[in-house]
Amino acid sequence: MANEDVFFYVNGPARLLMSCVIADELFPNHRKHLILLDQFGYRYEGLLPHLADRFERVIRLPLPAERYSHADQFIGTYFNRFPQLRSFLRPDSTVILFGIRSPAQKFMVSYAKRLNCRVEIYAESLAVDRYFTARPSETVVTALGRRLFRRAFDYQHDYDVFYVPDPDVYQDSPWRSKLAKMFDLYGAPSFRRYAELLTREVDLTGLDLYDTVLLGQPLSNYETFLTPSQEEAMLQTMIGERAVLVLPHPNERLDPGRDKYRVLPNAKVLKGEIPSELLLLALYPKETITFYSTASVNYAMMNKSSVNLFYPIHKTKFDMLCRFQRSLPNMVVSSDFLISHDPYAASGT
Repeated sequence: MANEDVFFYVNGPARLLMSCVIADELFPNHRKHLILLDQFGYRYEGLLPHLADRFERVIRLPLPAERYSHADQFIGTYFNRFPQLRSFLRPDSTVILFGIRSPAQKFMVSYAKRLNCRVEIYAESLAVDRYFTARPSETVVTALGRRLFRRAFDYQHDYDVFYVPDPDVYQDSPWRSKLAKMFDLYGAPSFRRYAELLTREVDLTGLDLYDTVLLGQPLSNYETFLTPSQEEAMLQTMIGERAVLVLPHPNERLDPGRDKYRVLPNAKVLKGEIPSELLLLALYPKETITFYSTASVNYAMMNKSSVNLFYPIHKTKFDMLCRFQRSLPNMVVSSDFLISHDPYAASGT
């Protein structure tokens, strides 16, 4: 229907951009509404002034949690009824999310289905791989808790369709029938229009001289499984004295005394408030290097002539990237930095 309402639940600047492209390409004549998650230090200021007019209503959803422990998942799922979301959604609409992991996302799925809404999920990062692959070994207590409190500790697969870059990599998943191939989002005309609009005021002078871009990850922010010195040693091995343009992850801590990129003598660090995919499209480098940034996978799809090097440090990420590599031969996945401890393998969600 031309007048149908479409609600986008957005968790981060990159997903805000994806929402606009999806809205323009697939829902041009619909009423669009936007829910912005204020959490994890997400900064929308660089994008929102240019994009807010695409939506009839925009609300902010402030959530204080910086991480989701088992207790957060239980309390958030069973006791937080998210009144702001309940009053915002409308029956018989389309609801679009970019994950099904957090309590708010799980609530959105279940509540939208009660309102007879169609729920569509788009793979916004490599983290969604865990939804469709075999669960790592877990303790008896964790397995029991997952069975008793399924709503909190398992993914809510009540959506109508989940769009991923390549459904064939999940042929053995019990949810394969709900998976569909995502349209060419980064090759869409609206994505290129947004790239031109949003990079217009970014000073790119001299950046085209860098053939190599390093996309950062917040690996040692909290020193839980990788210390700053360990990450710096890895960066030195990966880059050495090469000239490289660094695009940090939005959540990386680069305050004085914690700037890990100082160990790269010929690196230029560009901190911005727009998604890395836009800068990559504007610069079109020959090569990207990362531990496991989603932006590098997106760029591999966007520029088939590029070379994109990945150095995952966890086996789960290594296996996941190797699956993507089957359909993207311009990805190169290395096992050089694999470590045994993987916090995601023991995650409760």
